[in-house]
Amino acid sequence: MADSPFIFEADAQSFPQVIQTSHQVPVLVDFWADWCQPCQALTPTLEKLANEYQGAFVLVKVNADANQSLLVEHGVRGLPTVKMFKDGQAVDEVTGALPEAEIRKFIDKHRTRPTEPYRQQALAMQQAGELDNAIQLMQQVIQHEPDFYEAALELALMQMEKGEVDQAETLLQSIPEGEAPAEQLQKLQAEIKMARLQEQAADVDTSALEQRLADNPDDLDAMLELAKARVAQGKVEEGLELYLTVMKKDSGYEDGAGRAGLLSTFEVLGPGHALVKKYRGKMFSLLY
Repeated sequence: MADSPFIFEADAQSFPQVIQTSHQVPVLVDFWADWCQPCQALTPTLEKLANEYQGAFVLVKVNADANQSLLVEHGVRGLPTVKMFKDGQAVDEVTGALPEAEIRKFIDKHRTRPTEPYRQQALAMQQAGELDNAIQLMQQVIQHEPDFYEAALELALMQMEKGEVDQAETLLQSIPEGEAPAEQLQKLQAEIKMARLQEQAADVDTSALEQRLADNPDDLDAMLELAKARVAQGKVEEGLELYLTVMKKDSGYEDGAGRAGLLSTFEVLGPGHALVKKYRGKMFSLLY
């Protein structure tokens, strides 16, 4: 390939400069050899992407046969091996002649994004209470880089903070599976589900439901409606207890509505919540 400002070769002597460069920009190191047929397939793809990404990362090629000490030092056990270096450390790697789509996905996890300063500015605005301005700026980030899924998730969280549930849910649906941190995704999904519950329970007259249950403790319809309302009101344990009571009275009522209510509430709370552990055990004791 013709000379490129984004592609370099390195050996044992110059490799410390590679490490130093990784403090400024992500460095993708391609360990290859002439005899390695998968290397011959992979290297042109890496070179193509290095030029296409225009400095979002730097590609460094290391001839494995001429630099055995580097293979030992960096734990390279097979060829081709591609390692990503950031801030002086190897942070990720792939092996084998992967398809271009997989290589793109690997690079996108670590590359320097041109809109990153604006993303940071939007997050700072959010912390300062300037939520409208933060949302507007983060929307511009997404418009310029539609595949910046981490920023998309942060925008959705901002929208939830503002009460824009529909917008947040639509944005969440646009993020492909595996493209955003699972913990943050679960948090957002839980917030959306809770918001939907609150919408459904907004006009529920709980005093009427309470009176119905006082008059007839076996009114399971009233019990289910009251359970949903209690969860939406933040009185989650009261709601769980009501769902459990429905199970106790008639586990098959309305196709197992008591159990379904428990499970949907568990999903909103998240698997690590203390109430989930407590009431999952109670639910299993009834089932088994």
